Amino acid sequence: MYTYKSFETIGAFTLLRPIFISILVVSLLLFFIMIFPKLKNKMVNGFTVLSLSAMSIFVSGQLLYNSGIIVDEIGLSGDPVSFYIFLAITGIGIINLIIYFSTQGKSNK
Repeated sequence: MYTYKSFETIGAFTLLRPIFISILVVSLLLFFIMIFPKLKNKMVNGFTVLSLSAMSIFVSGQLLYNSGIIVDEIGLSGDPVSFYIFLAITGIGIINLIIYFSTQGKSNK
């Protein structure tokens, strides 16, 4: 059709999937930094957690929206794996915020 064969897998548009996976890896890395107290105290503050979580959710949401527009224009089906990765990024981002701000009050006391 209008795209290269590497852009689709079994009729689904998968060109943006590596970007979703990269954002998921960054969110998971932040999550693991939040779990270990030594790393958390050295590397992370509230602004970092809030900005990385918000930006990862926002960028992955924009990617999902734009892939929907592309899919509609070229006549392919959407990528359900990318949608599930978006949900995972959103969940991990919210969990990161909850973990940071719930443990921040305990470390100040």
